[in-house]
Amino acid sequence: MSPHPPRKRLKLDAVFAEPELPCKYKELVDYIRKFISDQIVFPEEGVSRPFDHNDLDEISFLGRGTFGYVSKMSYRRTGRIMAVKKVRLITNQANEPEMNKSLQRLRIEVEAIKKASKCDQIVQFYGVTFHEGDCWVCMEIMDCNLDAVYRAQHERLKVEKFDEDVVGSVAVSTIKALDHLKNEVNIIHRDVKPSNILLDKRGLIKLCDFGISGYLVDSIAQTMDAGCRPYMAPERISFLRKGYDIRSDVWSLGITLVEIATGKFPFPNFQSVPLFQQLAMVVNGDPPLLTSSMYSAQTINFVNGCLIKDVEHRPNFSQLMDTEYYKYYSDLPRFKHRVVDYVKMTLIAEEQAARQE
Repeated sequence: MSPHPPRKRLKLDAVFAEPELPCKYKELVDYIRKFISDQIVFPEEGVSRPFDHNDLDEISFLGRGTFGYVSKMSYRRTGRIMAVKKVRLITNQANEPEMNKSLQRLRIEVEAIKKASKCDQIVQFYGVTFHEGDCWVCMEIMDCNLDAVYRAQHERLKVEKFDEDVVGSVAVSTIKALDHLKNEVNIIHRDVKPSNILLDKRGLIKLCDFGISGYLVDSIAQTMDAGCRPYMAPERISFLRKGYDIRSDVWSLGITLVEIATGKFPFPNFQSVPLFQQLAMVVNGDPPLLTSSMYSAQTINFVNGCLIKDVEHRPNFSQLMDTEYYKYYSDLPRFKHRVVDYVKMTLIAEEQAARQE
């Protein structure tokens, strides 16, 4: 049985042909169609091949991303395995505001991942196609996410200390990706968290999921405000906020690094308390700093620097990249073997857990 509930959809061609659609919607459709040539390109090959949804075979369900779910699929012509994010375009109501929101999200995500995939720390974009009102965004597949890796270490393997070199590699890889998004694509990610940081058996670490990315105007985030609340910076959820910038992603990275280092989300009982208490924890409480004596002063200082509550004193990407800590771990190939070991241990732990179920 499919894990996804049935939904009423409209055929995409019928949507495109509708003469009464508002101008804004038509403009969004025209913009998106520029990306849709039903061609798939694997960057390392540089060869464009025709494809549509019939050329893809579903292998398994991988999980849910922002505004869509992700499947592991195979491209029939070559057997290439990829991750395919299926973004819902047509809602049950199919009214103008919902359609515009849906298309706006898709426009941002496709544009972002297409431009951003030139960065080695961001998942590569292969192509897009449509099927029954969903847009299928085809991307590079990785072996696991950071959430699975740290849980395997702390919860299944009972490791107290997360490898410090892996922490550093995660920090540097994520900052490289975020800095590329800012400088080359002019967007802020806004959803940095362990499940959106992917790893593979080659020792690579990459950022994914641009479903709620926002464009920067004068370095301030624009468009819809969304994200995973536990990782949001104080300035993003404060009632007194005046806007926010890329330093909100620095806070989210800091929360992520504390979480993987300690094996637990740093705000105790966050999910079990009402919304107003969650907001109070982040906005009014002390920042959840890394204090464990198991980690070096260099790691602790870098991580805690990301968690300075006053955004005006929190470092931006350039300032983080100027630290000795960043420079030390920026030689990513030097630490690849550590990442490879963690990925392999995670996959083995997951396989063992699956056999026990």
